[in-house]
Amino acid sequence: MAAPLNYAPPRHSKPRRLPLCGGLLLLLVTATLYTVVALRYSHATPLPFSWIAPQHGVAETTKPVTDAHENDGDRFALHPESHISRPPRTLKFDWKVTRQQARPDGVLRDVYLINGEFIGPTIEARSGDELQITVTNNIFNDTDAGLAMHWHGLLMNGVNEMDGVTGVTQCGIPEGQSFTYKFRIDPEQHGTYWYHAHSAVKRADGLYGGLIIHRPVDDEMKQTDLLRHEYDAERLLLISDWYHRDADTVLAEYKDYTNFAYESLIAIFQPAADSLLINGVGSYNCSMARPGRPVDCTETVVPEFLLAGDKAIRLRIVNTGAAAGLSFQLRNGTMQLLTVDGDGYTSKNTPQAPTMGVLYPGERMDVLLLPDETPADEEYVLNTEIKIVLDAELMPMKNWALERIQDFPLKWRRRGVSNTHARQDVRKVVEIFNVKDAEGADMPAESAIHNAPAETALLYTSLSVNNFKHNEPWAEVNHTSWVWKDPKAKPLLAIDRDEWANGTEQANHMRTFRSPWYESGQDRWIDLVVNNVDDKGHPFHLGLKANIIHQQHGYAFYVIAARQLDLGRYYNPYEPGAAEQEAQFINTKTPLLKDTVYIPSRGYVALRFRANNPGVWLMHCHVLWHQAVGMGVVLQIGNITELTQQKASQTCMA
Repeated sequence: MAAPLNYAPPRHSKPRRLPLCGGLLLLLVTATLYTVVALRYSHATPLPFSWIAPQHGVAETTKPVTDAHENDGDRFALHPESHISRPPRTLKFDWKVTRQQARPDGVLRDVYLINGEFIGPTIEARSGDELQITVTNNIFNDTDAGLAMHWHGLLMNGVNEMDGVTGVTQCGIPEGQSFTYKFRIDPEQHGTYWYHAHSAVKRADGLYGGLIIHRPVDDEMKQTDLLRHEYDAERLLLISDWYHRDADTVLAEYKDYTNFAYESLIAIFQPAADSLLINGVGSYNCSMARPGRPVDCTETVVPEFLLAGDKAIRLRIVNTGAAAGLSFQLRNGTMQLLTVDGDGYTSKNTPQAPTMGVLYPGERMDVLLLPDETPADEEYVLNTEIKIVLDAELMPMKNWALERIQDFPLKWRRRGVSNTHARQDVRKVVEIFNVKDAEGADMPAESAIHNAPAETALLYTSLSVNNFKHNEPWAEVNHTSWVWKDPKAKPLLAIDRDEWANGTEQANHMRTFRSPWYESGQDRWIDLVVNNVDDKGHPFHLGLKANIIHQQHGYAFYVIAARQLDLGRYYNPYEPGAAEQEAQFINTKTPLLKDTVYIPSRGYVALRFRANNPGVWLMHCHVLWHQAVGMGVVLQIGNITELTQQKASQTCMA
């Protein structure tokens, strides 16, 4: 890991006389090291974009070096040059998941590690690669007896059983056992994705990591993304709200109505986070800890960014958090939004802005950091900062120990005193850009997305106090909940549909588990209208990925409408005149391609996708606490084959 800028060399012991040969050898080694350092820090060879904060309390594992970049000191600097020009191949990974204590932000607590790393290793691949990832559950004395890993945003066409959702597609991996996820990345899919635990609430304890699919070089134009979008380097940012108690404890307190005041009988306050992590590192002010809830805390320095280049830096940003939305502000520069949720390219009319947000849990965005004309110092370094704001909407409970606005120093090394690169893609600059206002690329006039769908489905989500559950918060979608009782039981994909209700827990004895079924077809399009009746928004993720024709990068749903309505109003396209009234808000010309969408409070979204990926897919709120109390629905597309059932059964171990 690169040394901090204020690094002081250790004191040396008194010199001693060496034989002549030894002295000459020492002189030669010193000269060589001096040359290497001089070349690395010369203005002609800029510093790589590096994260330089140390990780506290996490032991690094020793492993053989299999890649030239593996020892470059930065696990989150990306290397597209290693993937964009090679042919597709099989990438194999062997992960051992453990639990131990660490200090990600200075506060000691239990976290999950993958091969000794917190957070998990970053997977870099290219379109068309096959991934084989063996996950071994070495979490002993676990509370929920199971582990599953979900590959957020990836197409799982033909391998539904590899989607990694306990109860839906697989049994949880038992303690001491292993399971190999094996799937091929679609040749047309590329972008920013991530993986995370989809068993219990382990995601909030740090069991996640980045998954980057690089876009291969264009065969005709021989053009790379670096040239196409005019940037110097790529960097991954995994940003999360962070709790100083383990996730099981936070969930138990959330479910205990005596711990929280009620805003109303409809919306319940979510537990507020204690801190913020970027790539598994944060800095907590120990003096802010609440006396009633003491922590073992060590003061840590605020993490710092280093980047270099005259053009731009591509940041691949993922909100890996449990509840909070994120906004960003860059001093002495602007940001330009490229994509959302992987390969959802935005319109060329999208402006640049120094402030951008909100990015909700599960969502991703790729932005270009563009330096302004502020002069650098005599060493060609521009000192600036990036500010991250935790949005209050989805966790309105006040935590006086949490700093919602956090500043992170950023040092930008240039080749000259001022920015000399003249960009070809020049955008309008605004002060603030709201990501929800982004539009997608223009759809071709002949695209089937403009046609009326074969079917329109209607869903309603709600979160309320459940008297049948000791006044716990309880969520439903169309009066059904997704809470799987036994992670060791065969999943839905492995059993007959008439047995599905037996494995779930519902709000009360009058409710039963229901899973909507939709006919599949290569040219069959479906509209999904989802109403949110709560007075808080919900970021929903749909595990289904449907191939969109006429779009080489289309593997999610199109958001053709998203609106907040007046109090008490909802959108039901089956009501007389409702579809005609809302038609003015339907956008099929520049719809945004996403797999996680924010549904505004007392509002709705209309999603359009092609139902060509048969299987069972979980659609759920990505606020972890809402998901844990049932806010999800399983959608079945087409029929499940006997072979698929057998494969899903094989995920269950004795």
